[in-house]
Amino acid sequence: MPRAEPSFEKLEDIARRIAPYLHRTPLVHSEFLSKLTGYDVYLKAELFQKTGSFKPRGMLAKLLTLRPDERARGAITFSAGNAAQGLAYAGLITKTPVTVVMPEAASASKAEATRGYGAKVVLHGDIAEAVARCMAIQKAENLTFVSAFDDDDLMQGHASLGLEILADLPNLDAIVVGIGGGGLIGGIALARNALNGRAKVIGVEPTGAAAMTRSLEAGKPVEIDKVQTIADGLGAPFAGERTFPIVRDYVASVALVSDEQIVDAMRLLLMRCKCLSEGAGAAPVAALVHGNLNLPAGSSVCCVVSGGNIDMARLKSLL
Repeated sequence: MPRAEPSFEKLEDIARRIAPYLHRTPLVHSEFLSKLTGYDVYLKAELFQKTGSFKPRGMLAKLLTLRPDERARGAITFSAGNAAQGLAYAGLITKTPVTVVMPEAASASKAEATRGYGAKVVLHGDIAEAVARCMAIQKAENLTFVSAFDDDDLMQGHASLGLEILADLPNLDAIVVGIGGGGLIGGIALARNALNGRAKVIGVEPTGAAAMTRSLEAGKPVEIDKVQTIADGLGAPFAGERTFPIVRDYVASVALVSDEQIVDAMRLLLMRCKCLSEGAGAAPVAALVHGNLNLPAGSSVCCVVSGGNIDMARLKSLL
């Protein structure tokens, strides 16, 4: 049975509903990266979004679909940090109590920011153990589970980012997007499709968290045994059941980058573009500068710098 995709009108309506609570983040041309790579390079500076990442787009879209009684009971998710903050912020806006389960090794600054938006934060085990604890609390307290990435309403909220990029650059050749579980790249692909756009959508994963790449190789969503990357925002241990087919069908390719390449890209973004990006946000630029995109010279390329939430002590140790 063919998958029903949202129309441009539906995505535009969702974008309009969440817009009052978000920034329309800047899209800037980088002369430095263009000269360095031979492409015409733009950066979508989503690190300037509310909470410091793209996550509130989808989280707001999701919570706005809940019934009043569902909002009153509350929502829960598991997250390494950015989805936690995004759901907490969306809960604040929609008056929905929020609980977030995070791994014990999660960034202390992300956990504190999540509490600052009013959420209850539970630190528990590694990411797999955090997932199990999250689902146990959800069942015990009858909360609404909100996936950090694998949800249709969520992706349709994230599509607002794609609509903004393509409104500014309708003739773009490629949009390069980091992949964790696939929610952001799924939303951007849906936006491109709804606009009948010509831009290729290209994904980027860390070599130590390549769940989507392994899933594409297997032909189905799979879980990886171990996540090991500095880009915690791209550290989902599995590809989503909803996101996988969208990536399989509509994403042109997925490039892999090492942590060393990500750190190099963070350094370039800070020194030459004045953007303080976290690892997940720098991953598309890592693929760009290390020649992993396989695009014709002169192609117009937009890299989504998806977040800037990096712990200052971690930043010092990396750079």
